[in-house]
Amino acid sequence: MKRIYRPTSLTLFGVATIIAAIAGTTGYILGRAPALPPVLPVHFDHEGIADRFVRASYATALVPVWIQLTLATVFGTIAAVLLYRTQTRRSAVEDKVTRQERERMLMAAEAISLLAAIWVTFQGLLAVRLIIMWQNLCCGLGDIYYQALVVCIVLSAIVGIRAAVYLQYPKPVVRVTEDVHWKLSGVYFNPQDPSLFVPLRSGLGWTINFGRPQAILFLGVFLFVSIFAPVFILRVLLGE
Repeated sequence: MKRIYRPTSLTLFGVATIIAAIAGTTGYILGRAPALPPVLPVHFDHEGIADRFVRASYATALVPVWIQLTLATVFGTIAAVLLYRTQTRRSAVEDKVTRQERERMLMAAEAISLLAAIWVTFQGLLAVRLIIMWQNLCCGLGDIYYQALVVCIVLSAIVGIRAAVYLQYPKPVVRVTEDVHWKLSGVYFNPQDPSLFVPLRSGLGWTINFGRPQAILFLGVFLFVSIFAPVFILRVLLGE
């Protein structure tokens, strides 16, 4: 049996968009980098005059690509964990709980893929605005950058709401979890349970089954990239 669920068409569309955006951004920056000035402005005063510079380098020019790769890694890992099949054997007819769990994983992975596509593409626009700003040595990122930012926020909200509605209706089948597997009141740990996500002990929503290796991988990658990647990108941008 295959080890992953077959992604939806929108998930594959998101992946294709991510790859195209990263490739296009990389090609654009590499093509424009030789024409950049020897120093690049990274801060402007209230009058729009550059008052802080860093030495030009490919590492600095490619900052949007580093951000794209970081986003792709984080979102890609989360989507892969969601699509990973915890059981390799399935009966010919799925029971209701198994079917709903599979559909939740597919919808969640689809939303993650679309969110990644939105923000990776946005970094492509950032690359264009950065190159223009660096070549002119003034003017900041421009109004179009902030307009695009608003559009991406709205699109992200639409994707999130769509996923949330789909995951709540129809209502999930009641799934019994034994009290012995709940630690510290709200932490679920059951290595024998194949599900990665289980309903909260009380109230609406879901939590991770920390007894599954995928849950540890999920949290580890997310925390590592969330903490260290922004620091690394900032140091590159500032030339430190």
